[in-house]
Amino acid sequence: MGVDDRTGEPAAGAAPVERAREEGALPRAPEGAQLTLPVASDPALERREALLSLVVGDLRGPSAELLRQVRRLDALGPPDGAAWRSSLRAIERQARRLAALADGLVALRALERGGVKTHPGPTELGLLLARAVEARQPRAKARSLTVECVLPPRPPSLSLDGERLGELVGKLLEAAIATTPRGGRVRLSLEPSEKHARIEVEALFVRVGGRARPAPRAHFERLAGTGIDLALCQALAELLGASLQFARRPTGRAALLTLPALGAAPEAEPRRAEAREAKARLLVVDDDADARDALALALGDDYEVVTAGDGQEAVELALLARPDLVLMDLYMPRMGGLDAFAAMRDDVMTADVPVILISARGDDLTRARSLDLGAVDFLQKPFSALELKARIERTLRLTRRETQLQLLARTDALTGLANLRAFRARLEDEVKRARRYETPLSCVMVDMDHLKPINDELGHAAGDVAIGAVAEVIRSELRETDFGARYGGDEFVMLLPHTSAAEARVLAERVCARLHASSIEVGGRRLPVAASFGVAALGGGGLDEAGETLLRRADLALYAAKRAGRGRVLVHGLDPDPAAPAPP
Repeated sequence: MGVDDRTGEPAAGAAPVERAREEGALPRAPEGAQLTLPVASDPALERREALLSLVVGDLRGPSAELLRQVRRLDALGPPDGAAWRSSLRAIERQARRLAALADGLVALRALERGGVKTHPGPTELGLLLARAVEARQPRAKARSLTVECVLPPRPPSLSLDGERLGELVGKLLEAAIATTPRGGRVRLSLEPSEKHARIEVEALFVRVGGRARPAPRAHFERLAGTGIDLALCQALAELLGASLQFARRPTGRAALLTLPALGAAPEAEPRRAEAREAKARLLVVDDDADARDALALALGDDYEVVTAGDGQEAVELALLARPDLVLMDLYMPRMGGLDAFAAMRDDVMTADVPVILISARGDDLTRARSLDLGAVDFLQKPFSALELKARIERTLRLTRRETQLQLLARTDALTGLANLRAFRARLEDEVKRARRYETPLSCVMVDMDHLKPINDELGHAAGDVAIGAVAEVIRSELRETDFGARYGGDEFVMLLPHTSAAEARVLAERVCARLHASSIEVGGRRLPVAASFGVAALGGGGLDEAGETLLRRADLALYAAKRAGRGRVLVHGLDPDPAAPAPP
């Protein structure tokens, strides 16, 4: 075996060479001669080597700190309350870091070996990114950071694995929050184009004396967290067919994730047909990996199964995966089944997802508590696969029937949009969400122009055709996160979460232009269709009056647009009201 002349230690790589020589894979060199092995230049291998060096650094830091704290305890002699507690807390922190690194290595190994599969499907990028930012706002506030989510007016929908993309974006956001100095900002933005969709996560440092504080002298890739985190992010990007790069900027650092254009989602009608034929999606939540895998295996032939290891992960996945049913264990670390169930009920996007709770404890008190909270069923372990599938099918049938009844109760029969009752319930939920997470919320009031002459001349049946035409244009422009409703008569309203007044104006002007370019045919006559629009964004005020205030402002802007000549868009607080007195 070779020896390093500088250290006297065995040279790196000597043992494998000697072993290969002994096994006859390499020839023995003549006495006094040197054997030279060819070295191939493999970019992938070089990248892995660079990542490995970062991982080694990650492991050395906590290990050295553990040793330092142990030596400190030894030097302290007899236990002294404050000093010993401080060292023990430091040891615990470093031990947790080592455990997290070990978990990361396990996940990386699964990705590298192809043990993680993707499940592409229609994914609304705007919703996914907004949810990722919302979920991490509390952590950012704890570090005195501001997190922004900058989205285009119409974020695209791509066909990819939304669960994996959400995991990747979440890792980049968490690392940016952890590495940005206090008082700085983290910005998540989306830039779509015909060729690709680019997601940027930027760590923006605070300004000192009018100049940006420079980024620390370290690997820019540290924006992805530890070296293991970087390797995981790169592997997840490759799994999605995307590219992940890092850049240094005058005001900080940025991670650039470019998604391929080949992921463009199909048009709406084929997507609805696909949804009809798709299997029901189940979210299986259990902290026991063996039990989780067994359930996924038993249900995989009949359903699309997504798994989570604890309640916190289940809440996040429920927002991204949109399951038809959740099977959740009752007792889990970090967040138990009951707490996760309550968190899902508090979110309007997951409030109606049916949940079957599972536990080894089958006493009457546990069952009663689970059902009182709103669980559709309770299963006691152990149970047979036959019983489980029967309960799942019964729940899905009841849920579909209840969904149909709720849809009829909340839908306007003429237009197919939501009715006023459904809109007011959604308005209350969206206002609370916007206040809680400090995200923008806009409202657009729409009122048809010149509908009365159509009704007077051609009858109300012709007026209904015109109302339906306007509703169809509105429906075609709404994102998945938006909410459109018929407010009454020939008036409509659009609720736009995560949308500023300026962005809402862009949408309203697009709808207005489409209406101007369209017409309806009634009794062999072609009639123009037009409408006026009023836009308002959520401003100050208390929670109790914020929703009504938002509506009143949008209504004021709408009637200002009517007075200004109809067929146009005005924004409350930005555009002048023709009826208002001119400023002195």
